[in-house]
Amino acid sequence: MRKSLPVLLLLLILLNLSGCQSRKETAAAFNEFQNEISGIEVYTTEKPGEEPRQIINLVDRQLTQRFLNLLGPLPKTEPPPEDWKGKKDYLAFKYNKNGEIAVSKRYPFWHQDNAPGYLELEDGWHQVAAEFYTKLAPLAEYTEASSDIDPQDAAFLKQYGWTIFYKIKTYTGRLPDKFIHESGEYPVSLYYAYNNELSRDVGLDITPYLGKTVTVNLYKIEEPLPPFMEPRRDANRAVIVKDGIKIIGAWLDAGRHDAFACSLKGRRLEEITGKSWGEWVDQYIDHQNPQEKLISQMSPEKVIETYYEAINNNDPRTAHATETRRRLVGYLFRNMDNNRLYNYSYATNDADEIGNITRARIIRIQPINDPATAGRDDVKKFMVEVDLNVRRVVTYDSGRRILFFTLRRETPTTGWRIDAIGTGP
Repeated sequence: MRKSLPVLLLLLILLNLSGCQSRKETAAAFNEFQNEISGIEVYTTEKPGEEPRQIINLVDRQLTQRFLNLLGPLPKTEPPPEDWKGKKDYLAFKYNKNGEIAVSKRYPFWHQDNAPGYLELEDGWHQVAAEFYTKLAPLAEYTEASSDIDPQDAAFLKQYGWTIFYKIKTYTGRLPDKFIHESGEYPVSLYYAYNNELSRDVGLDITPYLGKTVTVNLYKIEEPLPPFMEPRRDANRAVIVKDGIKIIGAWLDAGRHDAFACSLKGRRLEEITGKSWGEWVDQYIDHQNPQEKLISQMSPEKVIETYYEAINNNDPRTAHATETRRRLVGYLFRNMDNNRLYNYSYATNDADEIGNITRARIIRIQPINDPATAGRDDVKKFMVEVDLNVRRVVTYDSGRRILFFTLRRETPTTGWRIDAIGTGP
């Protein structure tokens, strides 16, 4: 066994060397391999003089061709102006050379949002259509993007005017058993209840499939989201839910921070249901849950006290039960990895402030008169001084803090809940 180790090490070294050689930049000029391009790489630098690092590595040949079409005819142009305000990156191209994949040198590429870019090739500067990098940039996140598009999905979306650009990812998972949300529960049921309303707007309904294992295809689409989604129209994604080959749900999605968007007809929840958020969500709450009943009877001050008592007792579910459902669904998308439909739990990322607090003691709670909410009986604001210990510093250290709470009657039957916690009034 010991004698074989040097041989194995030698083989590993040779394999690594061959791998490095296969990625060695070639001296071929762009016009020599332009018609053989099969992939695109993007490199960036954070500081002058540092070695560029790769941020995009596109290897899907069909998807590459779509981006080459966006790259355009590359007309000759003058160099970038001296007062250029954009970003300088580098493009490299994979191409077929004698039956193998070669990689070009890195070409300087200057770009900025919603403006034509500049690409320096061997024969000088060329203009790049603004759309090229606008659509290429998300691949820094969508590392598994592919041209593997289900024709049935593409045809279904096309009926409503949406064109699939590429597939982001496919998931297989189990739908919730019901749409009803229990007190303090992570709100996956509300995610599907909300998006099922959007699905119903195009004649679909996932209700009969609750509790079943389904396939979910997440796509990037070409067209921007409707104007009411400004300034997030380019966060344009489509979700297709399938039972086998049957499409049972479909909607448009806006990704990280707040994925809720609209139906394939471009209509929002309020338009479809004729209800406000509070009126709509009320029907999906288990009002008979004992904890739900208890908290619904509390004063606003008692709700704040219960929130911190639960945190201090390492009882995150009760702490979350004191929050509005609108605030709870925010946890689904806050700081979300954009390759997901939603965060998997309250503790997915740094958004889990409750889980980061190890001790909490309220010093005082003081009502605030806010002219913006004067005369309203569904909103109250409070200044809260609290002494906290935290596991690690995320946005603040251990010690006393002054926080500003907004309490809201989200629905007539659920009483007061915490709708927002901020550092200013």
